[in-house]
Amino acid sequence: MRLIPRDTSLNAVASVLSLAAANYKPIPQLPTANQTSSISDSTTDGRNAMNIKPNTFQIQDSDSTTDWTATHESSEWGVPSTLYVPVESQNQTDSGRKLASSRKVGPGGCPYSTGYTPVGGWEKLPPPTFPNFDPVKATIMRYRQQQGFNLGAWFAEFDIHDGFGTSKDGLMSARASMEQRWDTWITEDDFRNLAAMAINTVRLPIGYWSAGPYFTHYSPFDQYKSVYEFSWRYIARAINWAAKYDIGVIVDLHGAYDSQNGQAHSGLNDGSIQWYNTWNQDLTTELLVWIAKEISDITNVVGIQLLNEPQNRDSYWKWLPTAMDAMRAASPYAKTIPLYFHDAFVLEKGAAFVSKRQDFVVSDHHANYVYTPSDQALSAQGHISKLDSSISNQFEQQSSIARRSLIVGEWSCALAWSSIQNSKSPVQDQTEFCQTQQDIWQSKGSGWTFWSYKMENCDQNSGWCFQSASKKFLAGNFSSWGIPMSTLSSANAGNVTGDKVSALSSIRTSISRVCLPTAHSALKSANSFLSVDDEDEEDDGDEISKVGPNGFGRSLFTSAESQQVVERGIGGYTTFAARQAQQDRVAATNVTVGSRGFSDGFYTSRILAASTDSLSRLGFGTQYQIDTFQAYVDAGRFKASDQATYNAQFAAGVKAAEGAITNIVSSFSKKA
Repeated sequence: MRLIPRDTSLNAVASVLSLAAANYKPIPQLPTANQTSSISDSTTDGRNAMNIKPNTFQIQDSDSTTDWTATHESSEWGVPSTLYVPVESQNQTDSGRKLASSRKVGPGGCPYSTGYTPVGGWEKLPPPTFPNFDPVKATIMRYRQQQGFNLGAWFAEFDIHDGFGTSKDGLMSARASMEQRWDTWITEDDFRNLAAMAINTVRLPIGYWSAGPYFTHYSPFDQYKSVYEFSWRYIARAINWAAKYDIGVIVDLHGAYDSQNGQAHSGLNDGSIQWYNTWNQDLTTELLVWIAKEISDITNVVGIQLLNEPQNRDSYWKWLPTAMDAMRAASPYAKTIPLYFHDAFVLEKGAAFVSKRQDFVVSDHHANYVYTPSDQALSAQGHISKLDSSISNQFEQQSSIARRSLIVGEWSCALAWSSIQNSKSPVQDQTEFCQTQQDIWQSKGSGWTFWSYKMENCDQNSGWCFQSASKKFLAGNFSSWGIPMSTLSSANAGNVTGDKVSALSSIRTSISRVCLPTAHSALKSANSFLSVDDEDEEDDGDEISKVGPNGFGRSLFTSAESQQVVERGIGGYTTFAARQAQQDRVAATNVTVGSRGFSDGFYTSRILAASTDSLSRLGFGTQYQIDTFQAYVDAGRFKASDQATYNAQFAAGVKAAEGAITNIVSSFSKKA
């Protein structure tokens, strides 16, 4: 076990990487000039402030006398979600410290408090510790297809603190209100519920201020730095909760120094955009290097996103590779952590960037269809038709260029009122619109994260808020394999019957027994349904040691990373995988490149599907092939010229295994 911080020179700084997630229904900055890309035309929204010629944007100044609600009818735009500071605390652990309404503090007349104690006491919020790095489980979580949600509304915006003021009482009260938010807004039950729906990923937005007092220097948050003294404990707890339920975490830098887009979810809402200079970019790089060093060795941290929704400026694209290279050098673990970046609402640029790098980098595209005049003029059925044609085709094309290392990190079911007001069946149309998106993002990319899991005024923002959208527009089944997870779960869920647990165990066992075909059948009949046989002499079930030159997962990391003594804790990668793993066994070397490629693809698919309750599926497959093949080259097993053969047979192995798994899932679903 290890305790963060490890860099004592940062003092309290390193212990306070806080939870922060934008709680917003995006406020648009409409373009004043024509744009070019068909997808970016539809998805460019108010958070994409490309105020550079020829594309400039109308930014609403924070001092403007024109209120948002005065110029945007709720019937068309819905009700914007705002961060709610409660008048009276729900803290039941210390009645003397409630945020009482009888005394106010600060220029905003905010509730006064003498402090906050976490629900259940401080023992429920221990110092941050994490299990040692598990290369097998990390490989499963990083490379699998992602279905997820943004954990919105854990966000601390500057104007919230401004209301409390900077007096001692004001800062103490601001800290109490924010800690209450971090403690109660999302709980372990939320992660349990997400896992029960086969959600395997969450995107967790933070701001630079979230990394603690040291990182607020030279920023407007410096005067409020004491608010974040213990916030890292909350984010550490959230990561551990996610790990308990086999959920991966993408840590997303949502707010950068002096704002990358001028929007409130970047930390400031005054419209000022000053991030695009060397000083602020260097500060951001310094922060990202620290984050990479601190969290790259956490098994279920599946990625770090460098910046959320920047403007499409040359200085951003020049900064991006420099920052990534600096992060890679932060630690041995940081060399392999997936690095996510936003495409600045230009899908083609993001795909091209990925194609020029060999390391694990992922382009994040955001898709919303409510802001531009063309979006507002299009009916719901018109949006569906466009999704099924031009948008789907372009997304598939760019995903191929990006070797499928492409996700949609924010999308929603939201439509402008003008798009549904003439619909004969508005709910049905919006449902079809929503599910069409989900199908495209999942089938043509490697994952998606819906905005947002939870919001204030959720029922009024059902297009943006999953807890409402799930009742209106989304089916409750998000499995990579289409299995009705609502009827299945695991012992972790705690509220399911023994029959359901037994059913899930049965399907995983059936998948684990799918046999590797003989060399002849492998190359000849990759599409056939494979047999299930306990006694197969060719396949002894020890697939963990048969993938890659040093075994599944361990081949993709340095010797120092892969030889750690693994403390699995709750939510280890399953007894099945543990039983079969033989860490010292290395596969025989006298096999052909083709047969090794086929068996690697086959076993990888089987491991992912059988080793987690969510029945994972390979998502970032091409990147996984690249990384695994490079491990063979580095080990002297294969030559670089062998890659085409290896890749072709790897794909055939995946296809063979997935065909068998699909048949098992289908037959099991009929029984269910």
